[in-house]
Amino acid sequence: MGRLLALVLLRLRLELRSFAGARERALGMLLIVPGLLFASGLISLLVYFGVRALDRAQPEAVLPVLSALVTLFGVLFCLQPLLSGVALTETHDLRQVVHYPVPFPTLALSSLIANLFQPVVLSELPVTLALALALAGASPRLALAWFGALLSLVSMLAAAQTVGFVLQALSRHRRLRDFVLSFGLLLGFSASLMPLLLLSHGGPLLARMARFLVFTDLFKMSPLAWGVRAGAYGAQGDAVLFGSFAFLSAFFSLACMLASGLLVSRIYRGELDLGPSGLSDVTARMIFPGPVGAVIEKDLRSAWRDPALRMLLLIGLTGPLLLLFFLLQSGRGARGGGGLLLLAVFVGISTFGGNVLGFERRGIGLLLSFPVPRWRVLVAKNLAMSLLRLPHLGMVALAGMLMAPLSAVPCVLVALGATLLIAAGADNYLSILFPVPVPAPGQSPHAGASGGRGLAAIAISSLFLTGALALAAPFIFLAWLPRLLERPSLALVTLPLAVAGAAAVYAMLVAGAARLFESREPELIERILVEQ
Repeated sequence: MGRLLALVLLRLRLELRSFAGARERALGMLLIVPGLLFASGLISLLVYFGVRALDRAQPEAVLPVLSALVTLFGVLFCLQPLLSGVALTETHDLRQVVHYPVPFPTLALSSLIANLFQPVVLSELPVTLALALALAGASPRLALAWFGALLSLVSMLAAAQTVGFVLQALSRHRRLRDFVLSFGLLLGFSASLMPLLLLSHGGPLLARMARFLVFTDLFKMSPLAWGVRAGAYGAQGDAVLFGSFAFLSAFFSLACMLASGLLVSRIYRGELDLGPSGLSDVTARMIFPGPVGAVIEKDLRSAWRDPALRMLLLIGLTGPLLLLFFLLQSGRGARGGGGLLLLAVFVGISTFGGNVLGFERRGIGLLLSFPVPRWRVLVAKNLAMSLLRLPHLGMVALAGMLMAPLSAVPCVLVALGATLLIAAGADNYLSILFPVPVPAPGQSPHAGASGGRGLAAIAISSLFLTGALALAAPFIFLAWLPRLLERPSLALVTLPLAVAGAAAVYAMLVAGAARLFESREPELIERILVEQ
């Protein structure tokens, strides 16, 4: 017990110390805490009044519906790294403590206890209390109902941690890692389409599924729901069923801890196959000249050799396709091209968040050792990211032929180019100030975006994205002004002005980012290397 307490305190101390080493975590935490508090309060009210209303209308449906919802939430919680790339709990890197004489299940348990202090987990405590109040009311059985709800929360955390270690183990094999990341991207894209399908054609299907769940109680055997069922039986005063389901829930959490301990032993003892070295005798040839061309070619080759990035680019085409489909269905944009302008801005802003320095990993030191002006490095990386968006630009051109008059196409392309330039320039600051190192093969694939760090990165990125849109707005307006005034000849003046203005703003952004880059090189190298 003493060693477990020491490990938990060490983990919490390191987590607090990380706020001093990564300023975006402290700033991001200040941004996400109010949102988490608001979301927690809103969900708690919905849970309380929803369960009370269901209990009054159809008491026999309370347990089946709660079991199904808790299971769905738990599965989404566990699969969140695959669905969005952001893990709501952290799969800790245990390399620094694995050499201590501590059993591997104890290491996994210390990681689980440390995760109890994650912001997302703490925000779930009012929700569990609201559920217990809805089930038991202000009665002496409230403690039993809340205990059962907390057991389900612990089960979700234990299962999510086990899934995280499984993903980390698979990442040690290159082919399995690429397959899992590609599958996760496809799964996340499919999940994003489900609400649209259900809203358009899923009403009768949802009604049939709800009746089926109520009559069969299918999720009675779900381990994630055993704790909630124990709390419901405790609220009813059934001590036997409360004890049975509480024991099953605790046993499931213990089994997850043992499985996590086994995975930790396999991961950190190097028992998994790392795969072939992948060395080749092919001689490299430079396609683009100069240092800028070398960086562009390196980034393009790295992106093409990574199946996950190829899949991400492919799925990235579906966003404009879906937007184009809904715009065509609604009939907008065919008259004046306004929908096409919206599509162009959407595609242009997609260059934001490229994390141009995080993909360097340990190569950041080698990159910065070359006597190349830093603005050239940034411009080269921005150009490489823009070249990867060429299929998206083709999508905008196709949309222009389908839904807008030809006179609107030059205005739309200028608006797209202005947005793309300024988004890339603003992203340089995000990459320099708050770099997110991409984990190397063999490490946890979501180490840089887990727990509070992932939420903080989302909050900071949202602020920078808003700033980029604000900078691009005047040039988008200038490019679209001939369409608003219905004077096509005015485009001969406004379009060159929009292009020149966007280029000037991009040049100023790059110049400022280059000076910031030079002043922060030691801190940047230390930050990326330490987190690698």
